[in-house]
Amino acid sequence: MKQNIKSIIAATLAIISMQGCDKKLEVLDENNPTTESYFKTAGELQNGVNAVYSTLRSAQLVGREWFFTHDMRGGECWSGGDQLEAPRAELLKQPSPANSNAVMSNVWSGCYQMINRANLVLAKAPAINDNTALRDRVVGEAKFLRGWAYFELVSQWGEVPLYTETVSSAIGFKGKSPVADIYAFIIKDLTEAAAALPASYGSSDNGRATSGAANSLLGRVLMQKGDYAAAKTALLKVYGKYSLVPNYLWNFDGDIKSDGGVTITTGHEFNAESIFEVVFVDKGDNNFNWGYIGEGSTSPLSTVRNQEYGITWGNVIPSDRFLNEFEPNDPRYKFTIYEEGDNILTAPGAVDNINNPSVTPLQLTAAAMNIAKSTKNGVNIKRFFRKYSIYEYVNSGFHPGGINQRVIRYADVLLMLAECEAEIGTPAQAALYINEVRSRPGVAMPPVAPVTKNDALKAVMHERAVELGGEEVASIDVLRWRKKGYFPSLKPDPVPGQVDMFPIPAIETSTNPLIK
Repeated sequence: MKQNIKSIIAATLAIISMQGCDKKLEVLDENNPTTESYFKTAGELQNGVNAVYSTLRSAQLVGREWFFTHDMRGGECWSGGDQLEAPRAELLKQPSPANSNAVMSNVWSGCYQMINRANLVLAKAPAINDNTALRDRVVGEAKFLRGWAYFELVSQWGEVPLYTETVSSAIGFKGKSPVADIYAFIIKDLTEAAAALPASYGSSDNGRATSGAANSLLGRVLMQKGDYAAAKTALLKVYGKYSLVPNYLWNFDGDIKSDGGVTITTGHEFNAESIFEVVFVDKGDNNFNWGYIGEGSTSPLSTVRNQEYGITWGNVIPSDRFLNEFEPNDPRYKFTIYEEGDNILTAPGAVDNINNPSVTPLQLTAAAMNIAKSTKNGVNIKRFFRKYSIYEYVNSGFHPGGINQRVIRYADVLLMLAECEAEIGTPAQAALYINEVRSRPGVAMPPVAPVTKNDALKAVMHERAVELGGEEVASIDVLRWRKKGYFPSLKPDPVPGQVDMFPIPAIETSTNPLIK
């Protein structure tokens, strides 16, 4: 889907229809299709689901604000300095954000836009018969994406409005639904998506949801709900279908161009470990879609994640707690973190900030890093995240990235299986899954051998931290483990005093009379 995503049609072809027309004006304009005149073929239905992916990639969600809602609340990150903007600092430092928080509000709006777009696709699908195989696959994709969006909402807000049909009226509001009902709806969506979706695609469709993605997300949802036996069943459908790549850093590299548009590397996107990725493209024009909609083939298709976590903007750095989680000699520390004294521009073809090619490696100095210091084992120096960084290849003050966001990868599935085994009382089996991750090529950490349930759970908690750090899963883990009472019985709460659920955004409460 690298190519398909780049050519997603504009939202006007696909979504939100709140149009009320005088019957005398209901004339088909073939040059300006509406939701009534379009969606007559499976190909047009596919364009509709492409628009759901487009919202997923937008700055409201994975392109920018989504990773803040997770990383500011999982205990892995801290402020890079006073430059961290107020809404993001509020998420990081306050027990609960105000209902006007812009980051939180953008994620809320983006999720509901995904849901409404998916609902439209699902409403139009039954009438399409020209290519039933494509139609049914698109239905599976729409259900996967709708399930993803609802899980983001229910896991972070709790009771939220449950829209199962397209909004067709300006007053078509819904009140909050019980959490149990929302989880049941997500589980149904993902179960049906897993049955409808293929295991893989041709390269031109890379990035679309697969059955493996649906079962992996289903396992995550069931774990969050507390049903570990069912989660294990879903995750075992994924087990053995993917593999851990020989180079850990292949999970976080990708499409990088110089400031002049010359391709430096295409990385290792859609590798054997990747289960679901959100596609981004570095066009080499140093542009980002500040309009936040992510629509259209000519719009910027980049992410600013590498800027936010880099050394020029320097908004986010790893927390001391996260840094000290790593065992001595765990190579994943250096794979995850850059620090003073490390070299950047080490990859073949790397360019400096004025596009000189084949530059020699550059040593990081405190003076060149616009970030605060952090402390690991008593050593207080400047450090930043290496994951999704472009500094191996490019040293540029402003360079929005084209590295695909790996939303689900196989190591996560193995560690979810380990947690399921720990929870159902089989610590030895949990250890086998943990040790698959620890023995992965390039890591080769010694095996663990937990004897009790609590030993296995602590091993899972540690391994998820060091293997998946900075990958937007810690906040969900914290909520799940806090609910189980594992803080402080097994480990200290990484974000003590933090409320579990976000407040409903003011953009919703101010317009929806059914939510107060």
